[in-house]
Amino acid sequence: MQLAQGLQARGHAVAVLNVDDHAHRGLHAASGIPEYRLRLRNLYLRGDHPAPTRIGWHLIDRLGDRMAADYRAVLRDFRPDVINTHVMAGIGTTIWRVAAAWGVPVVHRVSDYYLMCLNSGHRKKGANCTGVCRSCRALALAPARRRTPLVRHVIYVSEKIRSIYDCSDVFPRDVPTTILTGAYRPERPVAPRPDLLEPDRLTIGFFGRISPEKGLEQLLTMLRTLPGDSWRLRVGGDGRSDYVNQLKELARDLPVDFLGVQAPDDFYATIDTLVVSSLWDEPSGRVAFESGIHGVIPIVAARGGLPEMVAHGERGLVFDPDAPATLLAAIARVRGDRALRERVRARWLIDRHDYDPDVVAERTLAIYERLVEARL
Repeated sequence: MQLAQGLQARGHAVAVLNVDDHAHRGLHAASGIPEYRLRLRNLYLRGDHPAPTRIGWHLIDRLGDRMAADYRAVLRDFRPDVINTHVMAGIGTTIWRVAAAWGVPVVHRVSDYYLMCLNSGHRKKGANCTGVCRSCRALALAPARRRTPLVRHVIYVSEKIRSIYDCSDVFPRDVPTTILTGAYRPERPVAPRPDLLEPDRLTIGFFGRISPEKGLEQLLTMLRTLPGDSWRLRVGGDGRSDYVNQLKELARDLPVDFLGVQAPDDFYATIDTLVVSSLWDEPSGRVAFESGIHGVIPIVAARGGLPEMVAHGERGLVFDPDAPATLLAAIARVRGDRALRERVRARWLIDRHDYDPDVVAERTLAIYERLVEARL
């Protein structure tokens, strides 16, 4: 949304195409960006379903072209000079085929594992994948490879996810690529904050979707080994009620507050450090740079692109989820090392520039302009 708004603010005509359980054409209320909301032509939109139904959904999504006529109608009406695809589940690579037939160059932003993994998470049975399994190779990677040559430029959100895609040869090696992280600007200016909210206790945050691969359960287990008067944990976010209730029971006798969905500006102002305890290979880890921009010290798992978000230790600390002692050491260091806290905050005051929506919009626009000029 911030990218679309940034491009629109520069005088460009921007529209967003998405899918839902209903159709809508007009302004997106929250952003003011014109949208083409299309009814998804598949077995379901979301929710839990039996395995055969899920397989049928993927076959339609990845092998079918049910949405082609809808996409052609959008292109006929909006007539874009360039198309930038993002999350593809539900959209499918049909949009690339339609764009190529119209001679419109496509930029694809890779922020998940959709093109090589059926569940888009590169994770199976509680473990991260090291390659591509047989089912994903047949139903995800092989169909994707037939159309990835239609993409003219690939934007990866981290070097790590680019390396994972390169190992599986998802895109042809001659397709140009760029590393460009997400955009973020707080809703209001970040107010000056005390060094620590409580001098004798560290206030730790966990922020985002609550699900097993995010590692909150393991975080609670590790925190239990610390003296209860030296820390407290604030959990912002939500997930499946049965799983959240299970975690609440696990933390019943601990200094932990489950706050539900929170606005980033409000939440980050109430913590000293944020632990991003992901067990899966997060492609980027938005909350890592969000928290740093708010003056919070990020502590991130050595998974996916998360270490890159803290410059491998220069803008926060990195721990190994398989070695609990490394997280406890990182928490102790944040609590006891004022010079570290000052150094990390000072670095974020400089590096936050790279995440500013205006900067990200300009860098993305430069890619679009090169592609459009190549067509002339």
